[in-house]
Formats: sequence, C-alpha cells, structure tokens
Amino acid sequence: MINLLRRKLKIALAVAMLFSLSGCWSSKEIEDLTFNVGIAIDKGEEPSEEKDFEMKGATYKKKDEITVTYQYVNIATTKPEAQGAGKKKYINISESGDSNHQMVRDLSLRQERPVTFLHTKVIVINSELLKQKSLKELLDYYLWDNELRPSCLVFVSNGPAKEVLESNTTEIIPAFRLSGMIDNSYRNIKILEPMSLSKLKGKFNSGESYLLQNIYSVDGEIKLSGAAIINGKNNLLLATINEDVLHGISLLKRKTTGGLIKATDETSGEVFIYEVEELTTKIIPIINKDKISFELDIHSTGRISESWMNLSKTPAFINDIEKLIELETEKIIKNAIKTIQKDLQVDVAGFGNQVRIKYPQLWQKVKNNWDEVFSEVPIHYSIKMEVTDFGYRDDN
Repeated sequence: MINLLRRKLKIALAVAMLFSLSGCWSSKEIEDLTFNVGIAIDKGEEPSEEKDFEMKGATYKKKDEITVTYQYVNIATTKPEAQGAGKKKYINISESGDSNHQMVRDLSLRQERPVTFLHTKVIVINSELLKQKSLKELLDYYLWDNELRPSCLVFVSNGPAKEVLESNTTEIIPAFRLSGMIDNSYRNIKILEPMSLSKLKGKFNSGESYLLQNIYSVDGEIKLSGAAIINGKNNLLLATINEDVLHGISLLKRKTTGGLIKATDETSGEVFIYEVEELTTKIIPIINKDKISFELDIHSTGRISESWMNLSKTPAFINDIEKLIELETEKIIKNAIKTIQKDLQVDVAGFGNQVRIKYPQLWQKVKNNWDEVFSEVPIHYSIKMEVTDFGYRDDN
C-alpha cells in the first residue's frame, strides 16, 4: 500500500515538473513585437497615407482632433548583418482621430506586429495644441493605461511635436536622445527636473500651476530651452518662458546643481563665471493683519571657475567681485519674479506653498485666488554670494 502511494506521488511530481518546464504559454518572441519608445501629440492633421486610404474607401467615422506620432525601434537594424547599413534605427508612424485609445488600436490595422508600450520613454506635446486642449485630457488614456510606465517623461515642444522625434543621423533614436538629455539637469540649472506621468498626477490634483520642459527642434536637431507654464486650474498652456527666466525660477526653487552666474568686471569689461556649489533660498512670508509680503533670503557659496581678467585674492578684490555676483544674481531673480508676478500673474516659484505651510488658516482664505493675490504682494531681497575658491591657479 505504501509503495503504491509512493508510486502515485512520483507520477504526480513528474507531471507537475513537465508543466514547469513548458515555459510561459503567453510569451511572445521579441522579433514578433513592436516596441514603442516615444509619442508626439500635435493638432489634428490627417496624415497623407490616411488620406490615400480614405480616398479608396478605407475609413471610419471620426474627427481629426489630434495627430499622434508613435516612434518604434527598428528591430531590423539591431541584427548583426544590418550594422552600418545606413538605415534609421527608428520608425515613425502617425494616426489622427479623437481618441488616443482608438488610435492605438487602429495601429493593428496597418501593421502585423502588436505594439507594446512597456518601453515608452517620452511623450511630447505641441504647445499650440496645449492652448486649446487640456493636458489632463490629452494624457488621460496614458495615465490609465497599465502598460505605459508612470516613469514616462512629458515635454512641450515649441513647434510640431513630431519633429522632436526626428533625427538627421541614422545612429540616434530620438526618444532615447531626449530622455538622456533631461538627465543632464545636474549639469545645467536651465534644465528642469524630469516631469514624469506619476508626478503629473499630483500636479493635476493640487490645482497649482507648474512647469514643463520646453523643446525646440530644427532640421533633426533639438534643444532644451526654457519652460512651458501650465495653468493649474484648467491645465492649459498659459505661456512659455525663456532660459533667463527659468534660470531665476530655478534659483528660487533651490536648484543648486549646474548653477552658473556670469558677471562682468566694470573696469575691464571682461567676463568671469561664478559656479554655485551650495545654495540656500528662503522664501519667508510676512503677515501683518492678513496683508502678505515676502522676505527673500538667498545665500550661496561657490568658486570662480573661469575668468577673462586678472584675478587677485586680496580681501578687497574678493569683496568687489562678490558684489558684482550679487548684483547679477539680483537681476536674474528680479527678472524672473517680474515675469511671473507682474506679466503672467502666476506663482510657479513656491511662494504660495510657504504661506500654506506656515499660515494654513490664512491660506484657506487666499488659495482660490492666490495668483491674483501673489501679483500684488511686495517682495524684499537679501542676497549674499560668497567666493570660497578660485580653483587651481598660479598666484604668480
């Protein structure tokens, strides 16, 4: 009896092992998949190939509200025999319509391989479209889609978004290039911290206005330049700011990495560069009978990283160049504050957040019209920039 039970147990184990060795029944070979790596969203314009199909009767009822360009990795170029053949490593295909989900499904009508969005790196949205269509609505499908990872980054293009997903060289996959460039934020203060889909969810819920990295594209080349301000109330594009204004906002938001201040010596007219090593920015709300003002306290230590004039390490000389750096920093800060406070009347630098933290009861009174309140509040400045290092230089 015992031997019979053992025999049955061995048979059951053997059968179970066969199932474990059979592999994943739902798996698909890499060669049989289409890997999406980038998405560009523009104002609706029916692609030429769709027009050709429509003329022959291949169409369905839709409105061309938006045009979406999907970028795939060209699997054929990854094979050893295709290396150096001069073929582009990416393929772009566009669809127009009024539903992101439907356009994704319609890709199956034009190609044999199913599309996977597990490796999508970037979504680029045209600035003109964002003046008319809410960012929250444009991204609704991608925020709900379980396949698209929440780490996917979002950008705004000053011009057609699909041009950002083009390159004038065959070796570059534009979506990978863009996701790599944003990682340079530690090298340049004018690059915003990456804005992912997961971070955007929080922005949508907060109702506060926010910034997205802006991109320019020319003949297959791209440049990160300035930022798009998104109105937190309706998630439409409010304005685009240039690099100088973004520089000042980054200093206000305590971004330390990649910070350079370029100043000019009054006597010689020569330029020198101050590199920020440490930065402390304090936005201090002052409340007097419910009237709000701010004290802005900025303190930095850094080094002179480049100079086109003769340097001296005497205390008097160091004091003079520190004053020049402070004046230049004040110009940068005031220019940024004038732009957002007076010209655009929108707080994207965190002033309201300090009121919310330190005076929560007052914040409840002003939060619904904070941008209007912010446009009138006085701001006082205290800026101290210390030179602690001249780098390696021969004193002689």
